[in-house]
Amino acid sequence: MGLSGPSRGPRIGLGCGPLPCRWRGVGWSDPHCNYGDPVSSNAKASTTDASAHGLLRLYFRILSSAAGAVFVLHGVIGLVTGFGDQYGPVLIGMDAFLLLLAVLGHELAAHAQAMERNPPKGLLLFVTGIYLVFLAAETGGLASPFFMLVLVTCVFSALLLSGLAATLITAMLAALHAAAAWLLPTGLLRVGLEGIEASIKGGRSMPIDEVTGLAMHSAFLFLGAYIAHRLSSDFRSKVVTLEDHATRDPLTQLPNRRGFMQKMREEIARAERFAWPMSILVIDLDHFKMINDEHGHAFGDAVLAQSAQILRDSVGPVDHLARVGGEEFAVAAVAADPQHGAELASRIVRRFRQHPWAEMKPGLKVTCSVGVAGLDTARSDASLSRMLEEADKALYQVKESGRNNYALAESSPGTRETEASRIAG
Repeated sequence: MGLSGPSRGPRIGLGCGPLPCRWRGVGWSDPHCNYGDPVSSNAKASTTDASAHGLLRLYFRILSSAAGAVFVLHGVIGLVTGFGDQYGPVLIGMDAFLLLLAVLGHELAAHAQAMERNPPKGLLLFVTGIYLVFLAAETGGLASPFFMLVLVTCVFSALLLSGLAATLITAMLAALHAAAAWLLPTGLLRVGLEGIEASIKGGRSMPIDEVTGLAMHSAFLFLGAYIAHRLSSDFRSKVVTLEDHATRDPLTQLPNRRGFMQKMREEIARAERFAWPMSILVIDLDHFKMINDEHGHAFGDAVLAQSAQILRDSVGPVDHLARVGGEEFAVAAVAADPQHGAELASRIVRRFRQHPWAEMKPGLKVTCSVGVAGLDTARSDASLSRMLEEADKALYQVKESGRNNYALAESSPGTRETEASRIAG
């Protein structure tokens, strides 16, 4: 764990409200700060959700739009012709079922996204694809407009699933489409099971134009899935690179505020699952502006990089360290109650005091102030945002008392003293 001492304390309740932020004088709870929010609400409204949930919902929106249009078209034709074909009403019923299937799939994907769960994407796409192949067989076979929706299903399989899974779904749908074209040239409703049995026993021969059309259809399915997979792989690689740039501080190579926020979401879920406590440390370099003013910003950057290295050497391997502001850092001490967090703060302050800063510049001294807080299950408003506010208040106490020290927030659970705990000066 990287923190010495007895076993860590009891479970801390993790009610997670929106994380506030700290950035050069802006308080953690500043309402105008968008701490860790990857995209503002305006940006979200104007862009397409490219996540797996968003793509799955887009697939079902396309499917529902197409199903609704075909349902209306078949209904109008049926009304004009008086449903001369006895299978007309059945066909309209199948269109309605496809529309219902698309709506249910969209709602399932939306619900899974709201609950932060993964829907069974492969199963949904495969089952829907089978029904679309059946509809294609009932509405013209090789000439059916539903074949385009089978192609769309293969494309979204490549976008949403691994290459192997997408290939398997595409191959199975292509095989079913070929079997339907051979066994059900006029559809299952018109041929019946007897017609299928006769085609199998008699070995129905297909004209060359049907064979050519079927081969082209199968090629389109695989080509569409292949192109989608290549584009998806390239897009995912670029997204990973952009996400790393968006969540990492280029100077110190530490996570920035946004990256810290994302890690905290993961740690909150893990802490709830394993009943781990958590402490937060807010660290501020003392009189850093004076260093910049006296020695220049390039030298100040070198001090920040060295400070980041000291902090890396101080925290445990499971703890999360980030640069959350100009000269401000934060540490999420995983599975650490406030007293263990105070031990970590003590270690950090001592290492800053003992570091040979004069090797960088004769006479240079760099110290830090640290505020420590933990979540309190006894409080009904216990949350991560409140813990950050308490750590910030403890940091303010250190600054008011002369800096170069640490303080443990008075409201932290398990605090052994009525006043903020401090190391010796």
